Amino acid sequence: MHEIATIDYIIISLYLMGMVGVGLWFAKKHSDFEDFFLAGRSLTTPLLITTLISTYYGIDVLFGDSQLGFTNGVVAWFAYARPTYAFFLIAAFLLAHRLREEDFKSLPDILDKYYGKKTRYVGAVTSFIYSLPALSLYGFGMLGEVILDWEPIMGMLVLGGIALIYTITGGFWAVALTDSIQFVLMCVVLAMAFPFAMNLIGGFDSMIEVLEPSYFDTLGDMSIWLIIIYASTGLSILVEPTFYQRIFAAKSYKNVRNALVIGIFIWGSYDWIITILAMAAKVAVIQGTLPGDVAPDAALLTIMVAALPAGALGLFLAGVLSTEMSTLDSYCLVAGGNVAYDIYKPAFKPSATDQELIKTTRHGILLSWVLGFAMAISFDQMLGLWVFMASILISSVLAPILLGMYVPKFRKPLAGFLSAGLGLVSTVILNIYIMTNGVFDLDEETYIIHWFGIDFLQEFVMYITVPISLIGFFVGLLFDKGDQS
Repeated sequence: MHEIATIDYIIISLYLMGMVGVGLWFAKKHSDFEDFFLAGRSLTTPLLITTLISTYYGIDVLFGDSQLGFTNGVVAWFAYARPTYAFFLIAAFLLAHRLREEDFKSLPDILDKYYGKKTRYVGAVTSFIYSLPALSLYGFGMLGEVILDWEPIMGMLVLGGIALIYTITGGFWAVALTDSIQFVLMCVVLAMAFPFAMNLIGGFDSMIEVLEPSYFDTLGDMSIWLIIIYASTGLSILVEPTFYQRIFAAKSYKNVRNALVIGIFIWGSYDWIITILAMAAKVAVIQGTLPGDVAPDAALLTIMVAALPAGALGLFLAGVLSTEMSTLDSYCLVAGGNVAYDIYKPAFKPSATDQELIKTTRHGILLSWVLGFAMAISFDQMLGLWVFMASILISSVLAPILLGMYVPKFRKPLAGFLSAGLGLVSTVILNIYIMTNGVFDLDEETYIIHWFGIDFLQEFVMYITVPISLIGFFVGLLFDKGDQS
């Protein structure tokens, strides 16, 4: 690999300073909490496209998707990425319209309306945990290590700290505007990077000659149970806090629907290029062009550093940074809103002013960043961290939100509370138990514990926790007495 040139560092530095400048520009321009948290409910279709794509195509795709492409091939697109598009279509045509019918500001607002305050607070905690920027900070650590030869913690602190500054100062307007810039960078740099990577390995012919046939099998050689789990993480779209935030921030339902339909084609192209680039990195390792000890979730970065010339590499790295920052800023803002709007205001100060809510949201953003940092250093692999975060959300709020939304007679307080509470607690306990009592398997790249004669992977937790959430819901229906306190 060649060294990163001075021009590359200049490009990266200019980009980072620009992002901070955007946050400072918007710092004093918020008229009220709704303007700070939802951009005054004024997002148009173009802004929705850029902020949705930038937010969802962050760390889990760049490193999680590429990790799977590097180790298993095109299954990363067919079994991991592609099912997500179906959930986006469901959201566009069956979900978004219903969410726009009410004056909601957050996911816990929905739980409150359906089941009362207790379930609201469980949903707020769930949304807060899911929105911790652990994935993005993990990615910043990797960026610092691969690009700058820093310790991962230094990358998290410096690069993640810059994203924190413009989010904590600028609110959702800063997020939406920076996402637009980041969207352009993401698309341009990937299109630019693809031919350089292909040239490095000798084109598609070399890929076909070097890689095992299983790399071109749509289901690869992965366990069907693991494929189902990876595909099921797309269910998180149906109850995704940042996705809901954008629905609530849109001018109208039509803006949301059009943005999602257009976005699917862009997402599909983005996913496919990431998968092929990861496979190219595997080829380069086999050919000896890249070191043999390249970590799977760092494969994409490593081949780009090797393939791109000076200047182009700086643009690519700025694009990667933009992808991570567009994810971190969105999730930190939602987590801050969970603290201020979903917990502080209803539980402690119903009369809180807009300025008090904005101040408390900023405190919540900082808290989420600190806790996300702690979570990021606790995981060994990106994909495992993503599955953990998705399982938290899916196991806790998928059942109560969708059942309450489409079957109004099921809106019983105890049902929602038990479903969300048991789902959340069981997911956290099982993951901690497996990580502390299991063994990290280098081949499977996850924690495994031997249960009842089988090797139980950490990713399989949802096979237990989702049924627990459903059982809790229907038990609550049977015993509910209608108390919504």
